[in-house]
Amino acid sequence: MQIIMVHPRGTRVVRFELTRLRAVLALTLMCALVAAAASGLTWQFASRGAGAAAVARDNDYLRENLAVMATRVGELQARMVRLDALGERVSGLAGISPQDFDFRHVPPRGGPERHARSAAAELTLPDLDTALKQLGEDADHRADYFNVIETTLQDRQLSDRRLPRVMPVATGYNASSFGARIDPFSGRRVQHDGVDFAAPGGTPIVAAAGGVVVAQEWHHEYGNMIDIDHGNGLKTRYAHVSRSLVKVGDLVRAGQNIAQVGSTGRSTGSHLHFEVHVNGQARNPAGFLMSATAPTPTDRAAIR
Repeated sequence: MQIIMVHPRGTRVVRFELTRLRAVLALTLMCALVAAAASGLTWQFASRGAGAAAVARDNDYLRENLAVMATRVGELQARMVRLDALGERVSGLAGISPQDFDFRHVPPRGGPERHARSAAAELTLPDLDTALKQLGEDADHRADYFNVIETTLQDRQLSDRRLPRVMPVATGYNASSFGARIDPFSGRRVQHDGVDFAAPGGTPIVAAAGGVVVAQEWHHEYGNMIDIDHGNGLKTRYAHVSRSLVKVGDLVRAGQNIAQVGSTGRSTGSHLHFEVHVNGQARNPAGFLMSATAPTPTDRAAIR
C-alpha cells in the first residue's frame, strides 16, 4: 500500500509506502505508548492512595495516643487534688499557716528563656509520654511521703493528748506541792508524791488526759482512788475521792468527769490528791500540767 501526502500549498508531495511490517511496528509502538501511559496513571493513583492510607493511619495513631494521654492527664489531676488535700492536712497538723504554704495555687516561676543548640526544641510524642509517666511516679512518691508525715504527726498529736495537761480540779488550789514536806499526821519530814488540790466536797474531778481506767478501788491511805493508764508507761492517780463515776476498763477522754472531791482515807479535809507516774516512778505533776506551748526552764526541770 502506497500513501501519498500532499502539502496544502501543493509545493511538496511525500510518498510513503506502508508495508505489512511497518504497519505491525506502528501498531506495536502505539500499544506500548498506551500501556506506558496507563501504567503511569495507575502508579500515580496508587501512590496517592497509599499516601492517603498512611495519613489515615497516622491520624488514627495520634487520636489513640491523645486519648491515652488525656486519660493520664485526668489521673494526674486527680492525684494533684489528693496531694493538695494531703498537703493541707499535713500543714494543719504541723501548724503551718495556709498563707505560708498555699497548696491550691500553682507556685510562681520565671527566668530567662535559653535554648540548647545541641538539643531539639520540639517535644515529641514519646518525650511527652515519658514525661507524663515520670510525673505520675513522682506524684505517687510524694503522696506516700505525705501519708508517712501525716501518720507521724497524728501519732505525735495523739501522744500529746495522752499527756496529763488538763487541770483535774478547775476550782481548787494547790494546798500541798510535790516533794518533801512535814506529814500532817506524824509531824515527820516525808516525801509527798503528788499535789493536793483543796476544793469543796463534791467538786467535779476530770481526767487530766485520755486513757483507760486500770484501778477503781479502796486504799487504806488513798481512800477511794482511781488510776488511769495513758500508755507509754504514763499513769495518773486520783485519790481521796468521795464518789467514782468510772469503773475498771472504761475508756476516758481528757477533761471527762470521772469522780468527785472527797476526804476518804488518810486525809484531813476535802481535797484531791493527784499523782503522775512514769514507768512506776512518781513525777512532779506540775511539770505535766504546765502550758504545752511555752514551757519554762523550771517546768522542764520538773519533768526530768
